[in-house]
Amino acid sequence: LLEYFDTYASGNGTTTLVLMGTKLMKVPEQPHLRMGGVLPERERMIAYEAADVTVAPEPDDPAAIAALESFAVGTPVLASARNAAAADYCRRANAGLYYATRDEFIEALRLLMNDPRLRARLGENGRRYIRLNHRWDAVLGRFERLMMRVRKP
Repeated sequence: LLEYFDTYASGNGTTTLVLMGTKLMKVPEQPHLRMGGVLPERERMIAYEAADVTVAPEPDDPAAIAALESFAVGTPVLASARNAAAADYCRRANAGLYYATRDEFIEALRLLMNDPRLRARLGENGRRYIRLNHRWDAVLGRFERLMMRVRKP
């Protein structure tokens, strides 16, 4: 992510990447990088909402929590294609893009950053997806339907 974003930032000097979570590696001192650290849930959601785009680079996050939390607050996602869950959420919700290569990352981020109408549409799609699929009553309804199928002889 840092290498890809550095390439992007070299041609788009006004964008900043804010890294959230536990710092497990050395992060280079760059004017376009900031460390947000580990944030409590409320502050994390405020950060997602304040962002223009959430980048979800984790290849092994089976729940793709960052993508879902971003959708919930209307922020589009740019996800790694190596994360099947995040890429699938982006496709099903029509609320983000995904990348497999550095060039795809740069082009997708450029598109998202330069088109506020696209970001707004993707953000609204994400909100709608969460409302229809991840509200508590929607989850309970799917669980109940599953249980009814299991009970039938």
